[in-house]
Amino acid sequence: MAESIVTFFRDLIGNDYITVFIVSMIPFVEVRGSIPIAIAMGMNVFAAFGLAFLGSAIWSPIVLAILRPIINWLKKFKVFRAIVEAIEDGFKSKAKGVEDKANQFDASQIEKRKMLGLYAFVAFPVPMTGVWTGSAIGAFLEMPFLKATLVVVVGDLTACIIMSLLSYFASAYIDIILLVVFIIVIIAILYFIARVVYKAVKKSKEQKLEEVNDTEGNNN
Repeated sequence: MAESIVTFFRDLIGNDYITVFIVSMIPFVEVRGSIPIAIAMGMNVFAAFGLAFLGSAIWSPIVLAILRPIINWLKKFKVFRAIVEAIEDGFKSKAKGVEDKANQFDASQIEKRKMLGLYAFVAFPVPMTGVWTGSAIGAFLEMPFLKATLVVVVGDLTACIIMSLLSYFASAYIDIILLVVFIIVIIAILYFIARVVYKAVKKSKEQKLEEVNDTEGNNN
C-alpha cells in the first residue's frame, strides 16, 4: 500500500523533488505526508525537509491574505452561502478556542498566548492541523498579517523538524509510517467534509426558516 502511494505520485509528477514540493502543498497532507514520501523515495532527509518546508510554508501568507475576502465574496451567492458559512464557522470556532485560552491570562499576556496557541496548532503534525488550517485560524484571530505569517511559518518549521526526525530515525518502518499517515489523512478529509455538509444543511434549513418567518411577518 505504501509503495503504491509513492509509485502513484512518482508516475503522476515524474520528478521526486517536484513531487515532494507539490505534495507538501496539499491541505491535510502537507509535511506529515510529504516528508515520509521523500524518505520512502530514498531522498536525503535534508532535501526532504527543505522541499517540504518550502512547499507548505508558501501557502501561509496567501491564505492569510485572501481567505476572508474570498469567503465574504462567495457568501454573496446564495448557492454557496450555506457551505461557505459552515466552513467559516469552523475556522471561527477554532480561533475562538485559541482566544478563550489566551483570555485566561493577564491582559499583557493575551497577544503572546494567542501567538503560542496558533504556533502549537501548526507545530504538532496531527490530523486537522497544519499551515492551511493554522493560517485560516490566524485570519480570524485579528492578528497582524506579518505576525500571523511568522507564527505559522515557525510552527511549520517545527512540524518539519518533528516529521524529519521521525522519518529518519524510524526509516526502517517508513512504509508503516506512510501508510498510517495517509489513512489518518483520508479519515480527516472525510470527517471535515461530513462536518461541513452537516453544518451547511443545518444552516440552509435555518436560512429557509428565517425567510419563511420574514415572509409571514411581512404578510401580517
